[in-house]
Amino acid sequence: MSSNIFLARSSPADFEATVRAAVSIDEHPGCPEAIADMETVRLFGAPESQSDTFEKMTTGDLVLFHQDGEYVGTGWIKTTFEDDQQWVSSTLWSDTQSPLIYLIEEFTPVAVPISAVNRIFGYADGYTPPNLMRVAGNRVDNRPKAIEHALKQYTDKHS
Repeated sequence: MSSNIFLARSSPADFEATVRAAVSIDEHPGCPEAIADMETVRLFGAPESQSDTFEKMTTGDLVLFHQDGEYVGTGWIKTTFEDDQQWVSSTLWSDTQSPLIYLIEEFTPVAVPISAVNRIFGYADGYTPPNLMRVAGNRVDNRPKAIEHALKQYTDKHS
């Protein structure tokens, strides 16, 4: 099992359409071969400028999604693929353009301020992560499952 943790900025509308809500593949013809045999998927994309980071994503990595000053969900990487035809971008998203796609499993909605997650990884309170970044190993003091659990607990306590 991998232990990478990624922080991913997401467009609210596109996040709602393909991460918070699972996409039914049958309803969208012409999908990439990588997902053609699946009934439903949750997925998001990495900007092409972040291809080096995207290439480090492996099955079992934790992704923390943020937008507008708050972490809004967690999930685990199921697989990654390149969508050369940009089917996902043109079919499912309105604000996101990317051929670098990662599938999410075990999605959990959360509501945690960026400043709280920044403290977990030793970032300054005002720091806002870029579109996609891998948290450096020396900033991760707990197992990814424990970090995911902490975000769930924060959400339960403050909602």
